[in-house]
Amino acid sequence: MNKELIYLAEQEILKLPAKLDYKLVLLKNHEDNIVLRDGKVEKMLRATSFSLAINLYLDGRDGFFYTNDLRPESVSAFIKTAFETTRLLEPDETRTLADPDRYYRGDGPDLLNFDASLSEMTPDEKLLLMRETAAEVEGTDPRIISLQTRYTDRQHEAHYLISNGFDACEQSSYCTLTSIVTVEGEGGQHPMDGWGESRIFFRQMPRSGIGRTALERTLRKIGQRPAPSGRYRMILESPCAGNFLQPLLNAMNGQALQQKASFLIGKLGEQVVSPLVNIVDDPLQPGTRGASLFDYDGVATQRRELFTEGRLMTYFIDTPMSKKLGMAPTTQGIHRLIMESSEPAPSPLQTPQPPLGGACIPAAPPRKTPPKEGWGVLGSGEGAASILVTDFNGGNCDPVTGNFSYGIEGFLMENGVIVQPVSGMNITGNMLDVWQRLSHVANDADPWETELIPTLTFEDVAFGGC
Repeated sequence: MNKELIYLAEQEILKLPAKLDYKLVLLKNHEDNIVLRDGKVEKMLRATSFSLAINLYLDGRDGFFYTNDLRPESVSAFIKTAFETTRLLEPDETRTLADPDRYYRGDGPDLLNFDASLSEMTPDEKLLLMRETAAEVEGTDPRIISLQTRYTDRQHEAHYLISNGFDACEQSSYCTLTSIVTVEGEGGQHPMDGWGESRIFFRQMPRSGIGRTALERTLRKIGQRPAPSGRYRMILESPCAGNFLQPLLNAMNGQALQQKASFLIGKLGEQVVSPLVNIVDDPLQPGTRGASLFDYDGVATQRRELFTEGRLMTYFIDTPMSKKLGMAPTTQGIHRLIMESSEPAPSPLQTPQPPLGGACIPAAPPRKTPPKEGWGVLGSGEGAASILVTDFNGGNCDPVTGNFSYGIEGFLMENGVIVQPVSGMNITGNMLDVWQRLSHVANDADPWETELIPTLTFEDVAFGGC
């Protein structure tokens, strides 16, 4: 990435006929996207993009502008146009840069979260991994209709330059491998499911298991039908549990608070959900996805408690919203969310091991698959039967009241044993009420995701079915 370009842009801003603040972000993104369907390459995309994002702050006005044309003469003309456009905006005195005392000062650890080899590798090596994954499934069951294998990787590099004293760079990367299987079901149904894994470094990617898991998850869906309506114990499988948490996180956003579109207004410090809910944002763990030393405003990140024993500990308040709400600024949002279990959790923070090539790569932690052996424990006990929810199919949550309705699919369980795959059902209720009914937090979150949410069990949830 040509870092000199950002200083060239800064010089052009300094030539403008008015004194103003600015934020410049020079971006470089590289990605590969490959799709293999039934053994044939269906899609192959390789793209590298460069761009420049600019915020101009002039007399209470904040203009945001973005360009991919980085020729010096084009950048000069772009900035002049951006300046003239900013002058036309309505003033908003809250739109200012962050306090420089909050900026990251360059004293953080090496986050070990960038694989430089991703853009240097040929597609052949990535295709080999995909074909190995597909080979686990191909020809293994006559009910298979279609097999799709997807691979994506991305490198992100950014250089930030802010007029009141911030100048820093960041890098990150990830790669994802997913297998999706469709099979012949019953009554004309074609069940489909999949499984995927993500890593920071390509050499950490599993060489087996993804295809087999995808096929197993699909075959178990054969015979899906609604279960009787009623109140059940709800078990949210880890891969989809984060979807059910999202409305709570949205309600913590400063803009939602300012617009009175949050069911968490005025609840800071209160116990709003079950005491089992302990959630932190921890962006400073090296070798993890989502790790970051500063946010888009240059503010230094830190470990932050979101919920402690069910108490709401913070809102997401950036600098403009802090002025609008009259509250101290906190953070723009989440970097790496972790929902803590009472059980010891596997950690990706192990001693880095030098692989072939010399780059320092953290050792891969054990990945816990969905706790099939634990579903009996989670789904047993007194009271209603259980429904293991493995996916959400549409629905919505009212941001003001927290009332929700979501379509789901999964499995009906009796005495801890799966007795029927289900679909065509929905769950309804109120977010704060249902989260008070949380009764168990498992320990199977994927340590390679940016949101580590394990399998969750809720008591007495309303399901609509047949």
